[in-house]
Amino acid sequence: MGGVKEVTHRGAKFVNGEEKEFDALILATGYKSNVPTWLKGCDFFSEDGMPKMPFPHGWKGQKGLYSVGCTKRGILGAGIDARKIASDRAMEWRKFS
Repeated sequence: MGGVKEVTHRGAKFVNGEEKEFDALILATGYKSNVPTWLKGCDFFSEDGMPKMPFPHGWKGQKGLYSVGCTKRGILGAGIDARKIASDRAMEWRKFS
C-alpha cells in the first residue's frame, strides 16, 4: 500500500484514494516517530512522537490506540508491549464471545 493519508474509525484512507477497513492498525514508524504530523487530537503521544507515559505503561492509549516499541527499550521492550497488547485484545474479544 502507499502512504496513509488518514486513519478512520474503521481503517485507513491512503494517498492513492483507496480506503480499507482493518480490525487492527499496527503503527511502525521507524527510528524517528512522525506521529504528531498525522495523528491529530490525541494526547497519548508527546511532541517527539513518543508515548507520554514512561515504560512499562506507554503501550496503551484510548479508544483502541496501542504503541509497540516506542519506549526506547529495543526489541525486549517491543516484545513486552506486544504481549500486553495481545492480552488486552484477547480480553476485548472474550467480551463479545
